[in-house]
Amino acid sequence: MTDPIRVLIVEDDFAVAALHRRFLAAIDGFDAVGTELTAAAAAARIALGGVDLVLLDMFLPDASGLDLLRTVRSASVAPLDVIMVTAAPDPELVRQALELGVVDYLLKPFRPEDFTARMRRYAARRADTSSFDATDLTQAQIDSMQGRKVAGARAALPKGLSENTARLVIEALRANSVPITAAALAEVLGMSRVSARRYLEHFALLEEVEVTAKYGDVGRPQNLYRWKGLERL
Repeated sequence: MTDPIRVLIVEDDFAVAALHRRFLAAIDGFDAVGTELTAAAAAARIALGGVDLVLLDMFLPDASGLDLLRTVRSASVAPLDVIMVTAAPDPELVRQALELGVVDYLLKPFRPEDFTARMRRYAARRADTSSFDATDLTQAQIDSMQGRKVAGARAALPKGLSENTARLVIEALRANSVPITAAALAEVLGMSRVSARRYLEHFALLEEVEVTAKYGDVGRPQNLYRWKGLERL
């Protein structure tokens, strides 16, 4: 029998932390091994070992979640995965978190089913990587380790689109439980509406984004975009 994934919740709000524990308890294969309210306490707990995954808030009383993440990454501790669970949509914070190696970024508030889907996706990816032996990996296995399945069209983005920005667009779409407009995405990521629309249309062409038209009383309909590639990436 596979050992459960040991999860440390780092969240300064007791009610939110309790909610995370309740959600985790409903998902097979996860074990909430503790809750810490501060960055210092979390760093000390992580140093003791016995943690596979950290659910990390961005705003803690004594330091930011990013500061804690930098401390953990610089310390000589066992491999540790981190999922940001936070109300911080700031594009610069998202970029820094991704650069520090977070495996997912979930914006509050979120639906229970979104939380569950992300935890299951993480567990599936972890199970895939642990099954690889010591032989050289194939491209498909490397893509699986990165948590995505790359279609041919994804591997070669259209001219003018960057892989880093595409990843930020995907994370922003995943973080929204409701469809959003190109203008809203542009505001979140600090980019132009034209650029946001280009990325959205690219993923729509790959059938990874669902597009629906919202009709008003006057004028042209407004397109709403929702990520539907959640289980595949």
